[in-house]
Formats: sequence, structure tokens, C-alpha cells
Amino acid sequence: MSNPEGSNKSIGRSMLQISALTFSSRIFGLLRDMVMAAYWGGTGAAQAAFQVAFAFPNSLRTLFGEGAFTSAFVPMLSARMKDDKREEAWQLAERAISVQALALLAFVLLLSGLSAAVLWFAPDTLSAHARLTFLILPLLMPYALFICMAGAFSSVLNCLGDFKLPAATPILFNILQIATVVYLSFLWANTEFTALLIFCASALLAGLAQLLLLMLWARRRGFVFHFQPVWKAPEVQQLCQKILPGLLGAGVMQINSLVDRLLALHLGPAAVGALNYSQHLVYLPVGIFGVAMGVVCLPRMSRAMARADALEIASSLDYALRLILFLSLPCAALLFALQEQTIMFLFARGAFTVDAVRETSWALTFYVLGLPAFCCAKVATNPFHARLDTATPVKISLFCMLLNLVLNLILMQFLRQGGLALSTSICSWLNVGLLLSLNCRHLPQWSPRTLFRSGLPLLLLSLLAALGASAAVKVLQRPGLLPPGAPPLVQGALLLLLPAIAGGLIYLLGGLVSRRPELRDFRQIIQRR
Repeated sequence: MSNPEGSNKSIGRSMLQISALTFSSRIFGLLRDMVMAAYWGGTGAAQAAFQVAFAFPNSLRTLFGEGAFTSAFVPMLSARMKDDKREEAWQLAERAISVQALALLAFVLLLSGLSAAVLWFAPDTLSAHARLTFLILPLLMPYALFICMAGAFSSVLNCLGDFKLPAATPILFNILQIATVVYLSFLWANTEFTALLIFCASALLAGLAQLLLLMLWARRRGFVFHFQPVWKAPEVQQLCQKILPGLLGAGVMQINSLVDRLLALHLGPAAVGALNYSQHLVYLPVGIFGVAMGVVCLPRMSRAMARADALEIASSLDYALRLILFLSLPCAALLFALQEQTIMFLFARGAFTVDAVRETSWALTFYVLGLPAFCCAKVATNPFHARLDTATPVKISLFCMLLNLVLNLILMQFLRQGGLALSTSICSWLNVGLLLSLNCRHLPQWSPRTLFRSGLPLLLLSLLAALGASAAVKVLQRPGLLPPGAPPLVQGALLLLLPAIAGGLIYLLGGLVSRRPELRDFRQIIQRR
């Protein structure tokens, strides 16, 4: 029997390392969004076309690179490494990645062909921005092949305990996109379509660069990849059996995302931009805390399941969820309170108009309500995947997909893109609630009572922090309090950062006064990193 407390501290330290690297990647992603917003604006057809078209390979990445494939592949690979069957582990990885590549190639060709068929048979029924979307879609689809294979090599490295490089490689994509915008803005006299082609080329180059870098690093760690698409191998058959339910479940979530974007495209280019930029703001903390914790916990839970150590699984689940709530609740509250200041500071320049700020703020109002649920979902599914139960999350996802579709069609009539965001938030909370309730049934060592006892005080502290931040904004908006001669960028930074710092201090002081154990845990993580 392992030591749950020691394992929890190790989880926390690994989460902190990944979070730091992911934070760097997300900061570059935020810079990319800022320069793209200034270049494209938030209401134009070009930005809408690129964002909707790029959502298709991104969805395949979530399915085959980060989602269902990883959830089935990591436990099988971890089990072989635990038993010191390194050669068997490498053979499984080679065959799995080879089969993955062929399946991805089929999807790339299929979606590219469907896009061409739509343009050929029904060009007159499409709006200008929709026609542009289907035109560039085949150019972007190979990105899915590169980035999904990169995700598979990341899984291999994670099973070896190497979390840093996989978390850092997405920075390459963001840097290349930023460089592309700079190139288009200052060094190239281009048409709008030429600019889109260059953006597509930079995305493909970034995906290929990530794949090659991870392949080389995995080779240094002992995994030399050879193409072996042995479909009938027993381990590949077992992997496919585990992946298929997960693909259905993850596919449900990606269908939700694509439907949201297509419905937003129906509402107009402004709705597409608003959903995209607000979603990126919300997923900044999700990627830093939720995804990082999920990446760290899955291999550990899988090894604990192989040892039949239910106590460690329960302890890891409780610890991860409490730490996620401790970090995500104040982020959600402060982002809700400072949404207009955030959007104005980050995006309101160049072609990004006041109307785009208003549309984006409206979507963010409803997206931010689901931020803690987005984070918790990354961990709540791990106990199921650790025991190779991929069917249960699929059933829950199917139910939530149907509900999301119904709510989308209803709420968008009244709230436009805000209705699409609100529907996503509602269904995310329902998804997490159902997952946790079933975890109670299958994992009696874990009880949600400790989570509720931790979550309620944290929620109250977060609301106090949001009220404090809102009050600070009102005070700073009084004449004479901000430097009158300062540039707008400096004034915007002060109007965002000072209230955010005030809200953060209120949250931390409240945690100290109420002696929140999460503060102690977080301090120990930092001290032991």
C-alpha cells in the first residue's frame, strides 16, 4: 500500500511544473489572439472562416491526440512499464501510433473531400464567410495528423514521467502564428485570401515542428519509433476496443463544439469571433490547472489501479478536485467581475472595434459560469479511464450532447452567442455532477462531502474577491485617480491589474483567516518543487 499523502504532494509538484509551462504556452496563445484580433478584428468574414475551419482539425486533435486515444493508451502503457515490460511497452506504442496515423489520414481525406463536395454542389447556398471556411478547410486538415501524432508521443513521455517538454511544445504554434501576423502586417502587401493561405501554412509548419521535436525527445528517452500498422495484434485490438467508446464520448463533446461554432456562423461573423475569444479567455485557467492536473493524475491513478490501491485513487481524486476548486473558483469570479476590462486591455485595438468588445463580453458572461466545471471534468473522468471503463463517461456525454443541442436552439433565440455559451456551461456542470456521483458508487473510499465542505467556503471567498474587484474598478474610474497623461494601454492595464490584485488579496487573506487547508497544500507544493 502506497502513501497517499506523499503521492498527493508529488501530484501537486508535477501539476505545478506542467502549469508553469502551460501558463507560458497560454500566454503566447493570448499574445497570438491579441495580434490576430488587432489584424483581423472580431467581426470580419476572414477571422470567422479561419476560426471555424481550424476548429475541425482541432476537434480531431482532441479525439485522437489528447482525449479518447490518450485515455485508453496511457493506462495500457503505464501497466506495462510498471511491470518492467519495456520492450512490450515500446511495441504497443509503435503499433498504436502507426494505426492512429492511418486512421487520421482517412479522416483528413474524408473531411477534405466533403468540404470540396459542398463547394462543388452547393456554392450558391453558402454565405461569403461560410464559402471561405470550406475553401480553406482542406488546407488545414493535415495539421490534425501532425498534432495528433505529437499528442501520442507526449503520452509516451508522460508515462516515462517526463511532463515538461510535452507541455512546452505548443509554444511553437503560438510563436509561428504571431510571427505570421507580424509578417502580414509589416512585410507583405496582401489580399485577404493570401493572408488566410499564409496562416494555414504557418499552422501546418507549427504542427510538423511539434511532432518532430517530440519524436526526437522520445528517441533520447529510449523510444525509437518504427511504423508498424499491425491492426490484428492483440494489444491493438484491445486498445481499439477501449478507444471506440471513448471516441464516441469525446466525439460527442467535439460535435458540441463544432455545432456551437456552426450555429455561431449562422448568427454571423461577429458571433464566431465573440465565442472564439471568450472561450480562449476561459480556457486559459482551464489549460493551466484542469488539463495539467488531469495529465498528472491519469498515469498515477492507472498505476494505483494496477496495484488495486483504491485508497490512493480516492485520495488523489479528492486532492486534485479540491486544489482545482481552490484555483478555478477565484479565477472565474474575477474574470466575471473584470470581463470588460480584460477584453478592452487584451483585444481593443486595431481592427477590434467597440462592437466586438461588447459581443465578446456578452459571450464571456456566460462562458465563465462553467469555468470550474471545465477544470473539474479533466479529473473527474480519470478514475473511469484508470479502470479502463470508457463506456460510462460516453453515456453521460451522449446525454449532455443532446441536452446541449436542445438548449442551444432555444437559448440562442434570446441570447445569441451568449445562449450558446450558457448552454455549454450548464451541460458541463451536469456532466461533472453525474461523473462524480457515479465515482461515489464505484469508489466508496471517496466521498463528495469533503469536496462540498471545501467548495462552499471557497465559493464565498471568491464572491467576496469579485465584489472587491468590482468596487476597485468603480473607485479607479473616478476622475483623477488614474494618470491622466498615461497612454490608453497603461490606463487599461492599471484598470485591470489593480482590481485583480485587490480581489486576489481579499481571497488569500480570507483563506488565511479561515485557515483553508488548500493554502497549506499549495505552499508545500511551491516549497518542495
